[in-house]
This record gives sequence, C-alpha cells and structure tokens, in this order.
Amino acid sequence: MKKKLAQLQNNADVYMTPMLDIVFILLIFFIVTTSFVKPVAIELNRPLDSPQIDKPIKNALFSIDESNGVYFSGRLIDLEQVSTNLAMFAAKYVISSVLIKADENSNHNTLMNVMNNIKEYENYSISLISK
Repeated sequence: MKKKLAQLQNNADVYMTPMLDIVFILLIFFIVTTSFVKPVAIELNRPLDSPQIDKPIKNALFSIDESNGVYFSGRLIDLEQVSTNLAMFAAKYVISSVLIKADENSNHNTLMNVMNNIKEYENYSISLISK
C-alpha cells in the first residue's frame, strides 16, 4: 500500500503553464478594456503673449521754430530726446505718421537731425508741413 500511496503522490504534479497563460490573457484584457479617468484639474485661460490693447491712432507732431528749437506736442525738447519722446508717444498711441512742421527760417541741419532721430527709432512715414 505504501507503494501505491507513493506512486499517487508522485503523480500529483500540476501543470502551471496553462494557468499562467490564462492569468496573463485576463490581465491584458483588463488593462486594454479599462478606461482611464482624466484627473480633474482647474482649466486656466492664460493671456496671450502680447496683450491686445486698443490704442487710438494719432499722428506725432514735431515743430521747429525759427531759432531751431524742437517742440514735440507743444513742449520744447532737446534734439537728443526726439526718439525718447516718440517712444513715450508710441506707448500710448498707434502712430500712423510723423509730422514735422519746420519754420522757413530754421536750419536744414536741425530738420535732418530730427528726421534721422525718428528713423533711428522706427521707420515711420514722415510728412513735412509748411505754414
């Protein structure tokens, strides 16, 4: 009898390979059919790179009097401050063109210096106005 029990115990092997195949197939099935939930987050409306500010359109007016004084919007400025004043004006308004009103007794050199300073800042269209 002992021999029969020993033989029965020796033949009690279980093949694990088919069971592992079925476990892996079920695992793959559940992974594929599972719907993943997107994590809930707060959506932000970010501003654009450059904010769109509606600026009024204006012309910049420079005046040169008979003593070669340079005026911008009625204020006396130095010749070196032409581009600075134009930059401050461009921050508030969209410049369509730059107007230069020169007195007939002013020097041509002063007019050319004002025009060169404007062109160094930005390539605006420049219009000359006579009195």
